[in-house]
Amino acid sequence: MIFEKLHLAGGDSRGYELGEPMLVHDRDRFLGSLDPVEVSPDRSEVRIARFLPSPRLGSERRKFGPLLLVEVTMFLAEHFPSIQNVHFALTREIEMDGDGMMIAAARIELLRSIGAAEAHARPQPDSGRPGNFVVEGVWSYTAHNLGALRSALSIQRELYGNHLACIPKAERPVPLLRRLKQWWVRGRGM
Repeated sequence: MIFEKLHLAGGDSRGYELGEPMLVHDRDRFLGSLDPVEVSPDRSEVRIARFLPSPRLGSERRKFGPLLLVEVTMFLAEHFPSIQNVHFALTREIEMDGDGMMIAAARIELLRSIGAAEAHARPQPDSGRPGNFVVEGVWSYTAHNLGALRSALSIQRELYGNHLACIPKAERPVPLLRRLKQWWVRGRGM
């Protein structure tokens, strides 16, 4: 199956409502949730802060962070016309699988690629680990930024699709229905 896009939703069948946690899925795989999006009283500004990965991902090697940021921004721009500014405060602690400053620089570059202004990093003061940064920026709804966002989204979807295609088949998660079928076939053969 070819990757098309992440699925973003709220906690029930009504769809997503501003201010509630945003649930993130890749097809039938739950990736995690975005902390409740903070909304200004006039609903013209939102603040995106923290993504909580699903514990089920465990050590799975999915690299969807850049895609998630771009998908969420596009989702908000397309579904909530009152939003004029999206503020980012990317505070998730960086795992020790890379240099914190390099990861912060990559996040700044991603924010700039979608047209975000004031993109910068600052040390995370309450972090238990050295080398963690808060990356901040503001994306404004303009024709130019919307074009940059669409371009970045296309690139990130392609990169993520290529990443998934490179994961060895043995490491890919097996959907529940297929596991049950395998169990049934093995059980009947005994």
